Amino acid sequence: MKKGFCLAAPALAAAAGVLLSGCLSRPETVTTRHFILAPISTNEPAPAAAKQLSVGIGFVKMPSYLLRKSMAIRNGANEIEYIEDALWGERLDQCFQRTLAANLSRLLSSDHIYLGDWGRDQVQARLFVNVQQFDVDTSGHGNLNAQWRITAPDSDIPLKSGRARLDRTGASPRGKPEVIATTLSDLAAEFSRDLAQSIRESVKSSP
Repeated sequence: MKKGFCLAAPALAAAAGVLLSGCLSRPETVTTRHFILAPISTNEPAPAAAKQLSVGIGFVKMPSYLLRKSMAIRNGANEIEYIEDALWGERLDQCFQRTLAANLSRLLSSDHIYLGDWGRDQVQARLFVNVQQFDVDTSGHGNLNAQWRITAPDSDIPLKSGRARLDRTGASPRGKPEVIATTLSDLAAEFSRDLAQSIRESVKSSP
């Protein structure tokens, strides 16, 4: 019995070592997080409006580097990094369009902001947006660079057009991807405020 025990002991120790090393070398589980842009807070006072404006928002164009599921971080002028465990809850161009609609509904005090298909008689103006840059760099500096135009519902001739070059500095997103969503939401809100004013002016001046 003693001899058998002596022979079995090294085998048990070796097996325990294999199990222990397997536990130690097991990769850590990384939790994937999903984010969306936040619309303007409902706590922000909405401006009084003489009448509700109706606006149709066309498809928002964005460069393909922004359409990946993973969040992008700009690392210098020519490099884009992706955070593989921080994902957008939906494609960023669609999320931007929905957030813009929610913001304009609030800022124009209107329930008649439409996405996608709308009838010719449903809207007073159409809005088209082409985004060239919408990201945050490694230091937390965010940029929104976009062209926009507002047209009448039955014409492609712009009633008003322009380019937005907006920037905002927040905390560094290293290890905190939620900072990216916050900074980009703030940029979208500022862009929406500028567009709301342009829409008012366009509808007022249109025949």
